[in-house]
Amino acid sequence: MKILITLLTLLSFVYAAQIDEFATEVNYLRNYDMAVQTAKEQKKLLMIVVVGDYCPWCKKFERKTLKDSEVMAKVNENFVGIIIDKYKDKGKYPKEYYAPLIPAVFFIDPKNEKSLFETVAYMKPDEFMENMDYALNANKAEKK
Repeated sequence: MKILITLLTLLSFVYAAQIDEFATEVNYLRNYDMAVQTAKEQKKLLMIVVVGDYCPWCKKFERKTLKDSEVMAKVNENFVGIIIDKYKDKGKYPKEYYAPLIPAVFFIDPKNEKSLFETVAYMKPDEFMENMDYALNANKAEKK
């Protein structure tokens, strides 16, 4: 039993390192408060990506969609990205963004921290680009 507990503990540390490494690769933050502050300073929307270490669709979304060069460019130009593990980061971000299904993405106005648009499920890069456009347009409509 001790071996099993030790193994599970080690695996959780490995995944934590993987999500941190991924965040660095795609220029996302890992701290919610810092992400909100950065989004306010840069006058960008906040994009919260909620994933889980056990979720194969999350891994595919990370590898195939979020690492796509066009997606990365659009995110860096218009959003401050933050990636959150649904379970390991619980309590480190607002409850209204606890997603029942993952992968989930919330597009947030950092001024009031309200969701403008949200998506759930794996999406191909072109579909995700459309969702980012929708969020940007929703933000423009809010300001009118």
